[in-house]
Amino acid sequence: MHYLLDGYNLAHWLTSDDALRPKELRSALIAELRLHRPKRATSITIYWDVRRGLTPANEDLGWCRMRFVPDADEAIVDAVYDSRNARKLVVVSRDREVTGRSRQLGARTMAPIELLPRR
Repeated sequence: MHYLLDGYNLAHWLTSDDALRPKELRSALIAELRLHRPKRATSITIYWDVRRGLTPANEDLGWCRMRFVPDADEAIVDAVYDSRNARKLVVVSRDREVTGRSRQLGARTMAPIELLPRR
């Protein structure tokens, strides 16, 4: 299964700390995923919302890819739409629109609590 994660959505849910900066949020989510990587995951892509001009380089971490996009919600739904087999995708987000649209396209969905324990 390939997991598509709504990066900042999950990071904010995980940490419950609005004072953390984007880099700290990314680090917190990556650290948790290292400890609690989904057993069924063959690969993971994390989509991060970024403002124009502040886009870090896309990174591959071996076990996951990070994609910095203007709209993570749109990028996730587009990835599901463009996939050859949406049934092999798991979308993880708290956003009902993202999960609803992804389910309509055939992907599985998962709430953050099903993926990671909350701090």
